[in-house]
Amino acid sequence: MPKLCLTPELVDALQAPAKGEVWFGDNHLQHFGVRTWAGKNGGGKAYSIRLRDQFDTLVRETYRPEHDWPHYVWMRGREKPLGYFLEYARAWARDRIALNKGDETSEHRRRRKWQQRKRRVLARSIGDAFQAKIDRLRRQSKDHLYVDHIGNMVWGYIPQPVLEATFRNVPIRQLADAISYREISYGNVKVLRGFVGGVFEDAAQAFRPLRHKLESIQRRCARNLEARVEPPYPQILQITRDDLRRFFDELEVTALWRQALAIRLYFATGAKLQPTLRARWSDFVDGDWYPFLPHERALWLESIEQLGSEGERVLQLIEQRHAAERIVSPYLFPSQADVNKPITTVQRHWVRFCEKLGWSGLPLSHVVLRHRARSNPSYHLFFNRAYARFERSDGQRIVSKVAKRRQDKSINAVTYR
Repeated sequence: MPKLCLTPELVDALQAPAKGEVWFGDNHLQHFGVRTWAGKNGGGKAYSIRLRDQFDTLVRETYRPEHDWPHYVWMRGREKPLGYFLEYARAWARDRIALNKGDETSEHRRRRKWQQRKRRVLARSIGDAFQAKIDRLRRQSKDHLYVDHIGNMVWGYIPQPVLEATFRNVPIRQLADAISYREISYGNVKVLRGFVGGVFEDAAQAFRPLRHKLESIQRRCARNLEARVEPPYPQILQITRDDLRRFFDELEVTALWRQALAIRLYFATGAKLQPTLRARWSDFVDGDWYPFLPHERALWLESIEQLGSEGERVLQLIEQRHAAERIVSPYLFPSQADVNKPITTVQRHWVRFCEKLGWSGLPLSHVVLRHRARSNPSYHLFFNRAYARFERSDGQRIVSKVAKRRQDKSINAVTYR
């Protein structure tokens, strides 16, 4: 019985003997090899195992691709040579040898590891998982202030009994209520839901049934948000167009023009705040603003911001400031310390302007939606969801109507009027 280093090419090259049977053992796996035999129709060959089992009984088994290879059904009509199945046959042989010897098979190992992973995940406390996630975010992110803000909310809003619970017995309702109760703003609820959802998503990668608990948390949070009977910041409904115009005039004449005009451009366009602060002159082409490069967004064309007359006028104000101070920088709002770097925040200046106008405590992200909901009613549905049922202007009715019409599958080119 010769022993060979079996390869797919060698297996295909083996010929049937003139008479009898020849066994070619595999150097890589004991008890496994290729059996060739003579026959009236030219003989044949097949992968086999030969061994004595744990009871000292002689065992001979043959690997049949059409039976032992799970994907063989897809190969019908395009059969492969025997060498193609060599690695699959070795894996089959390892399991069959282990089973006959009374050892652990690959399926048993997989189940044992799954049970170990299950016990490890379910025994982990929620607080430890949250802390590990925060530590990972701190290592990966340069914005440590934002990570600290997440940590302060997690440890401040979520009660200690929930943090001490494990994934096995976590109180879903108590956790969901803790991150979405009335006193938490919509923005903070969004951050907390994303953070908690990320922790459970990571745990579900190791133990998939935890995904059901994640879905329960998300449904409970959504119901809590829908149950709110007051807008998050009622004072926003009292902001008039005259108030906004007075606010814009203050922004355009202040000496701290970098932060002020960044806020002004943020109101004048539909872009988010961070892309506004990082805006480059090269991003503006033919009256359009491209806050992102093509490789930074999968749907790049969706990121185009049309400046319009309001945005163009703000851009001219920024150009005048650059010319007056003889600034040479690729950024619209360069840092005073280094013109080759942009400013990173406008929070302090926003708070100062809010105190002057009597808007104390109002977040910039909500006030800007008040302006955008008036200037472009179809731009963002968040304002309608949060505020429209308390003040029904014509623009907000349109947004509400569009949101409802999109759910009606029967509306088409004939029935849309």
